[in-house]
Amino acid sequence: MASTADLKKDKIRLILTIVSITLLAVVVVFLLVRSMSNEGQLHQSELKRLNQKIKALNQNLGTLQNQYLKTSKDRDSLKNHVDYYWPLRSLVHNAKLRDQVGVNLKLKPGDLAIMKTDSTRVVVTEIKVGGNDLNYYINYLVKNSKGEIKEVSPYEVDALNPLTLPVSPK
Repeated sequence: MASTADLKKDKIRLILTIVSITLLAVVVVFLLVRSMSNEGQLHQSELKRLNQKIKALNQNLGTLQNQYLKTSKDRDSLKNHVDYYWPLRSLVHNAKLRDQVGVNLKLKPGDLAIMKTDSTRVVVTEIKVGGNDLNYYINYLVKNSKGEIKEVSPYEVDALNPLTLPVSPK
C-alpha cells in the first residue's frame, strides 16, 4: 500500500492539476470574452462608419434629386418654347439658307444695279431663295424707277458702281 506521504503528494498534485486546469480555463474564457467584446466594439465602430457613409449618401441623394427636379422644370420650360417654334423650323431653315447664300452674292438688298437686258437702273429690295433638299434657286426682287417690282435672276443684273452715277445738283 501506498504511504500517507505518497497519498498527500498525490492529493497535492491532483489539487495543483485541478487548480492549474481551472486557471487555464478561466484565462481561456477571459480571453474569449475579451476577444468577443473587441469584435463587438469593432462591429460598433464599423456600424458607426457605415451609418456616416449612409448619411453622406442620403445628403448627396437629396442634392441630386433637387438638381433633377430643377433640370426637369428647365427641360419642360424649354420644351414649351420648342413646341411653339417647332412649326416654324422650315421657315428658320430657309432664312438661314438665304442668309448663308446672300453672304456670297455680289448684290445685297439696297444696292443699286443695272439690268443687262435694257440697261435700266434698279434697286435690289430682297434676295429670294427657294427650292428643296436637292436643288435651290436664287433670285433678286428688284424695283425699277416706275415702282414696279420684278423677280430676276442674278445673271440678269449687274452691280452698278456708285462712283459712275451722275450727281444731281441741288
